[in-house]
Amino acid sequence: MTDQNPSILSHVSLGSNRFDEAAAFYDQTLSTLGCKRIMAHPGAIAWGREYPEFWLQTPIDGQPASIGNGTHIGFFAADKASVD
Repeated sequence: MTDQNPSILSHVSLGSNRFDEAAAFYDQTLSTLGCKRIMAHPGAIAWGREYPEFWLQTPIDGQPASIGNGTHIGFFAADKASVD
């Protein structure tokens, strides 16, 4: 067994045009899964059990959230060389 996280996913981010309503929804919904707010920045909140896995955010480019705008999936990598 390895001490490395077996998941390939670091986090998932969803953009929202109704940020405050969505945040209230995910606060309530994700708490039933044992998740809590782990991090928060203006326009972004992350939930998880131990580390930020699910993010809600307003799109960084200031445009409305839409399919693909404000959404991204982060993958774990062992090191920068793996990313490069």
